[in-house]
Parts: sequence; C-alpha cells; structure tokens
Amino acid sequence: MSTIDPPDFDRRDRFADARVPTVRSVKLRRWMNNALGFYLPATIIALVMAFPLFWMLSLALKTNSQIFSYPPRLLETPLRWEHFVEIWSDPRMNIGIQTWNTLVYATVRTFMQVLLSAMAAFVLARYHFRGRNMIFYLVLATVMIPHEVMLVPLYLMVKAVPLAGGNDIWGTGGSGWLDTKAGLILPGILSGYSIFFLRQFFLTIPREVEEAARIDGCSEFAIFWRIAIPMSLPALTALGIFSFQFAWSDYTWPLVISTSEESRTLQLGLAMFSSHDGTDWAMLLTGAAISTLPLIALFVLLQRFIVTGINFGVGK
Repeated sequence: MSTIDPPDFDRRDRFADARVPTVRSVKLRRWMNNALGFYLPATIIALVMAFPLFWMLSLALKTNSQIFSYPPRLLETPLRWEHFVEIWSDPRMNIGIQTWNTLVYATVRTFMQVLLSAMAAFVLARYHFRGRNMIFYLVLATVMIPHEVMLVPLYLMVKAVPLAGGNDIWGTGGSGWLDTKAGLILPGILSGYSIFFLRQFFLTIPREVEEAARIDGCSEFAIFWRIAIPMSLPALTALGIFSFQFAWSDYTWPLVISTSEESRTLQLGLAMFSSHDGTDWAMLLTGAAISTLPLIALFVLLQRFIVTGINFGVGK
C-alpha cells in the first residue's frame, strides 16, 4: 500500500525566503541607485566645474616661464605664495583702491536694485489696475534687449545729466556723471529680470495674509515692508547674490564710464597686467584668484538661500 509523503515545509520556506529580498539587500540596492544615479554624476560635474578654478590657482603659484613649460604640470615647487603679497604693492594695479571701488559699486548697486525691484514687483503682483499687464509685458521686453545695445544710449544719458560735472541746465558743456560713482552705479539699479523674478515670488503669498493686515490697520507700505519683505527673504537673498555677482564681475560698463585711477574697479585693474610689452600671466592670475575668492565664499555661505529662492521664484 502506497503512502503519501508529508509536505516539506522547511524546503518551501527556504524557497520563499530566497524570493523575498532582505532589508539589507533593499538598502544596498537603494544605495547603489543613489550612488550611480545621482552622486557619481554630480561628483563628476562638480570636479569638471571646479577644475578651472584649481588650475587658475595652480598657475598663480608659478612663474611665467613655468606657466608655459611643456609638458604642463599641475604644481611646481617651490610654490610662489609671494605673488599674493607682491600684488598689493604692484604699481600697475592699485588693488586696494580698486577692490574698495568694486565693493562699493557691487554693494550699493545690489541694494538699490533689490529694493526698487521689490517695490515694482509687489505692485505688479498684488494690485489690480488698468494697464498692469501691459506694464509687465514691457518690463519683460527689456529682458530681451542685450546689455551691449544700451551702452551708447546710457553713456549719452550719463554725460548729459543737467547741473552735474560742469553741465548747464540743458545737460551740455560738461562731463555729467562720467567717471563718478553715481554714473557707475545708478544706470544699473533697475532690472527687468529682477522685477520678473520677485513678482513670481510675490504671487505665492496668500492673499488672506494681506487682507488680515488691512483689517488690523496696516498701511499699504506697512504691508509691503513688514509682511511681504520678511516672507520673501529667500528670494531677495538669491536675487541679491546674483546681482552682486554680476556687478562684481562687470567689466564693460566700468570700462566705458571710468577713466581715472580713483574710479576703476577690480576687473579694469586686472587688465593693466596686459600691455603691448606682453602679459604678466602670473600676476594676472593671482589677481583673478583674489577677485574670485569673495564670490566663492558668498555662494558657499548662502547656497541654502539660493536654492530656496529659486524654487519659490519659479514655482508659481
């Protein structure tokens, strides 16, 4: 008489365990996906972006003959750290005054641009009036105009400022705001892109907050200054960083407007290392490294505000 073998439950459980992934394997697979899908490409991109900065610093620590040696070497010994000391007394570039001029130019221009753009953006985002959309479209149209196209009109306007620089009431007879801090800063305090960027952020503020403030007796300016500005600090910070970086690195407008040593910016001073006699590449790259360090420090310290501000600004 035949007998039926009892089921092998242990064998069935072993096959079930083999099919169900363990917690460790799931974590390992997730780590591999993150490493290969994000961290590895991000690391490669970061190294590619950082290499020019490292190469610039490497060249700044070499002599001119070592810079053009073949095959090129990443580092030479001894490292010429004295270049970062000698540049402060080099007669070709008054780096102390030029750094101060650049700091004043970038700081004042950034502050005025962010403040005025916030005012205009708040009005375009929170108030309804006849012609609002047309004004906004005109602001957007200015973004499409290249900066180089406006150089000559801006130059003529700055030169013809009435009662400035020896000009009469009709703006003739003198130099106006040419070669002055006002002529350097004021033409750049309005930006169509800044107004557009902040308007997109102000649109995300709940209208109930604004209405509650009016019920409590806040004036229109108090709503802007005490409610809208604190709520938009991430966007204002991100815009301020971008504006400061653009002003700090600006070369074209200071070249057009500045003629004396007292009004030159850092970027114009770097050009003094290049002349008809040749280019002092070691000192030029040393100055470029010094001028880049403040921007790198600014981005590193405030990168959280940059990401938050951009996300809110483009989210509407």
